[in-house]
Amino acid sequence: MERKMSLIQQRAPLSHEEELKYAKLAMEWYGWGSPIGLGILLVALAAAAVLVRLAVYGF
Repeated sequence: MERKMSLIQQRAPLSHEEELKYAKLAMEWYGWGSPIGLGILLVALAAAAVLVRLAVYGF
C-alpha cells in the first residue's frame, strides 16, 4: 500500500530570503496594522469608552 506524502513533506526547504519574505508578510497581516488588529483595537476602544461612561454617569 503506497502512502501519499503531505504537501509539507513534498516541499523543499525555503531559502533564507524566502523565510524572511514570508515572516515579514505574516507580521504585516497579524500585527496591529492589519485589518484583524485594527478591528480588535476599535472594539477595545469602544468597550473602554462604554466603561468610562458607566464609571462617570452610572447606569
